[in-house]
Amino acid sequence: MKPTFRFKTRSEASPPLEAVVLSHDGGGDPQKAMEAWIDPGYGSNLCRFSVGGKNIIDFDSRLLLEHDYTGTPVLYPTPNRVRDGVFRWRGRSYRQTKAGSLIVEHGLVHSERWERSEPIAEAESAALQTWIEFREGAPVFEAFPFPHRLTLEFRLSPRGVAVTYTIENRGNEEIPFGFGLHPYFVKLSGDELTFVTIPADSVMDATPELLPTGKLIDVKGTIYDLHTPTAIGVLDLDHVFTGIRPGAHARIEYRDLGIAVNLEATEDFSHAVLYSPRGEDFFCLENQTCSTDAHNLFDRGFARESGLKTVRPGETHQGRVTYSITF
Repeated sequence: MKPTFRFKTRSEASPPLEAVVLSHDGGGDPQKAMEAWIDPGYGSNLCRFSVGGKNIIDFDSRLLLEHDYTGTPVLYPTPNRVRDGVFRWRGRSYRQTKAGSLIVEHGLVHSERWERSEPIAEAESAALQTWIEFREGAPVFEAFPFPHRLTLEFRLSPRGVAVTYTIENRGNEEIPFGFGLHPYFVKLSGDELTFVTIPADSVMDATPELLPTGKLIDVKGTIYDLHTPTAIGVLDLDHVFTGIRPGAHARIEYRDLGIAVNLEATEDFSHAVLYSPRGEDFFCLENQTCSTDAHNLFDRGFARESGLKTVRPGETHQGRVTYSITF
């Protein structure tokens, strides 16, 4: 008999966190119960994703107070670094300045307050929609003056949590963008029993400043070959991977818990970043639609390598990352 899942929504106010929580009860199995915590006021951040009471993605409240990177920052429109805080597009330079500060990393929206709908709980899922407007007078418009709306839908189901992004171009120019999610995964099984797989054929060569040169390196026979599960503890990386095979996806395994996270993404997510600093209790495995410094890489003639995406005037683009759970 198919289990019946009960979905609920609630609010959690624990300063500085003001989260909307989507949950389900696991269909009578507490080990399969899930919660997704989203804070629209903190960059529409998926702050926590828990399974069976264990936090797979989590936040550090001390960093929240500093508006530092924690939880799942949304990277848009320039994932990761931008050379000197300036990108070029079709002969023009766009200085990434917001509130008088030069932004050189992780884009413009992760520290902004987003609007939101009322969360809903239905028979088969619970969902929340959030959005941010790029328009005259908005803090983000100076650096990225393309009129549009970026919308996120978070939907929790028995499979896991899906994050769908939608870009609506409301202007007269093509929008060049990159989108990414930067989840801080907890090493629930420690360094030795937390395994990662990234089915990518190439890693991007980079400068000491972690800016791409445009060269792609074949991972075969190198430490970057993560086609088979690899213990996170042997890795100390901050690298951009690409050449992910169609239909394939990155995967995290918590071997002693019998839980795996499948990072299923639509085909526009052509790149992935693994940040795995040694000595920390977290690592980041980030689905991205482009490379680091994508606009400048595209401007230098590395269109394919950059992965830069565009949306034409009056059109809409949509993509999705699903953190699906298998037991």
